[in-house]
Amino acid sequence: MPSIYENRFFTVMAVFEVAPQQQQELIDGIADQVEEHIKKFPGFVSASFHASDDGRKVVNYAQWHSKESWQKAPQAPNSDKAKAAIEGVIKRCEAKSVSGDSFSFRVARVVENEL
Repeated sequence: MPSIYENRFFTVMAVFEVAPQQQQELIDGIADQVEEHIKKFPGFVSASFHASDDGRKVVNYAQWHSKESWQKAPQAPNSDKAKAAIEGVIKRCEAKSVSGDSFSFRVARVVENEL
């Protein structure tokens, strides 16, 4: 479950454009690889997938314990397999990365409603 706190986790966001009929396939395909491989990588916290109402965009919001753990992810076991599988899903769904690469962020401020 994602936890959003100021200066607690390192956040990476990737934005994709996709045909509406392939939006869910893109989400499921990437999420399956995260479930199978990436969630086992040291420092991984969570991945959330956001689907635009028009069906044309997907945002992947991923949290890591630190920037260093995210940068070391390509050295983790099965990282090549996961990367190749994710690239295959993106190609099969004819999705385009809006950002070219992922954007990285830190949570600078959070405003919450008290429940």
